[in-house]
Amino acid sequence: MHSFLTEAQQSRQREFREFVARHVAPFAAEWDRTEKIPEATVRLIANAGYLGSTLPLEFDGKDWDTVTFGLLNEAFGRASVALTDLLTVQAMVSMSLLKWGSKEQKSRWLPRLARGEIIGAFALTEPDSGSDLHSLQTRFTEAGAGAYRLNGTKTWISYGQTADLFLVIGYTGSQPLACLVPRESLGVQVKPISGMLGYRTAGIARITFTDVAIPDDDVLGKPGVALNYIVPVGLQYGRISTACSALGLLRGCLEESTARATARKLRTGTVGDLGMIHSMLARMGTDLHAAALLCLAACRATEERLPEAFTKTLMAKYFCSRAAVRAADDAVQIWGAAGCHEDAPVARYYRDAKLLEILEGTTQIHEELLGRTFVQAAPKQAN
Repeated sequence: MHSFLTEAQQSRQREFREFVARHVAPFAAEWDRTEKIPEATVRLIANAGYLGSTLPLEFDGKDWDTVTFGLLNEAFGRASVALTDLLTVQAMVSMSLLKWGSKEQKSRWLPRLARGEIIGAFALTEPDSGSDLHSLQTRFTEAGAGAYRLNGTKTWISYGQTADLFLVIGYTGSQPLACLVPRESLGVQVKPISGMLGYRTAGIARITFTDVAIPDDDVLGKPGVALNYIVPVGLQYGRISTACSALGLLRGCLEESTARATARKLRTGTVGDLGMIHSMLARMGTDLHAAALLCLAACRATEERLPEAFTKTLMAKYFCSRAAVRAADDAVQIWGAAGCHEDAPVARYYRDAKLLEILEGTTQIHEELLGRTFVQAAPKQAN
């Protein structure tokens, strides 16, 4: 993949990996045990400009291209996909606001999001509504002069524990609606969710909104556009981030596995001399290179606003998340009993990897969407 990058992108990649090696990798296991990211670490990430990586300079962002955004997520994913989720949700909120926010909303929120002065959270999933967005129960009741009253519950919200601003999706009557809800709004209750299988440091929370007043200037877009226009922007960046994060985890599995295989001694050599280990490493290494190319294709298509960007991103997220699960499983096997202890990085990879198949659309939803896309494209190819 390195040969496909510009010199500027290669330079950024080195910067990102050095940052992660210094500020993330040595502490990821401890953060996983305590289920908390230190505020000082979030501040380091913000000061480096990483929370505004995709936003334009006019809003104090870095204005980096989408490939560079992917490289940032890959670098962080190597050490902690749970921390990478901070980059994910910040981009989902920021880019949705950049595309569909009013001039006043952009000037009010985007510079603060870019500088990391506030953290955003994408409040979409509900207790009884995951991938089926048309069954959302969150309701906006008209309160006059374009204002609303918000009632509903969102759950499994990444960084909901620390978010300062929620982008909330619900319905007003039969029309989907999106709005921005500051955390300090009266009627907002945040309940931390602990004991997750993986992503333990992602600050996952359940958010309850009870008669929250929504002024007209906090409504994003118009009623009726949320699911077809606003949500797809957020999910596009969420899936790119998750796919590239999974790529980083996959790289971690390969590197930790090869290191373990060459260091673990047997009577006649090392574990790495065994053919059965070669088979696992072959799958892992090949998946890594395939995943890197799929991520690159998705990032480039998104940057160039190509019609196939949606499909390429779906393929990248689908393949990378499944490949990460396979790699984590093999990595624990190569490590043996030591890989089953929480001190082993591959144990955390194993737990985190499974969530990659659920975040930003489950594997099954991706299969449904991709399968339908390929069937619909078949007649055109035949002609």
